[in-house]
Amino acid sequence: EWMAQVDRRLSNLERDVGDLKSDVGVLKSDVSVLKRDVGKLKGMSKEIAFRQKAGSYLGALLKGGRDATELVNEILDSAEASGLITPQEADYVRSADLLWVGAVRRGSFANEQIIVVAEISWVVDEQDVERAVEKAKILKRVGAWAVPFVSGEEWVSQELKQKALQQFVFCAEDGRIEPERTDYTAIEQFLAAWKP
Repeated sequence: EWMAQVDRRLSNLERDVGDLKSDVGVLKSDVSVLKRDVGKLKGMSKEIAFRQKAGSYLGALLKGGRDATELVNEILDSAEASGLITPQEADYVRSADLLWVGAVRRGSFANEQIIVVAEISWVVDEQDVERAVEKAKILKRVGAWAVPFVSGEEWVSQELKQKALQQFVFCAEDGRIEPERTDYTAIEQFLAAWKP
């Protein structure tokens, strides 16, 4: 009889442990979904905040800055009608997190109009850099002077940021832009690399 009670208790305990394992599995899945959703929300909030302050962030480089969506749409529509780009390439450029235009503030390119093609994330990864570069290349191919720009609270790695800078991508981390506004020689090198 005593052994039968122990067996029942062990059986109940095994069932309870099984239920607990199942519940932990569901909890892990829920936490994974929450992490993904919070990551998306953080990225969206960064994008919204950057859009609201784009004039301030980019004002050291550009004067008269403004949203470039309509300008870029006109450029893309014309290029697509001329067969220079595909509809998919046009849509890809339009999907940029921010399209901004302004006149270069100073230096040898002073008063020339450029378009900033920005990808904005909470944590910048390689895909963000690739998207900004590819979108700027498409615009350059159709004769627009566009520069890639990538911004985030942080970067996956400093190596990635260095790689982006070597590709003449303007980089921002936690509101600080590189190359820095005091290094106008580097800024002009970046601008020159993307001039059509």
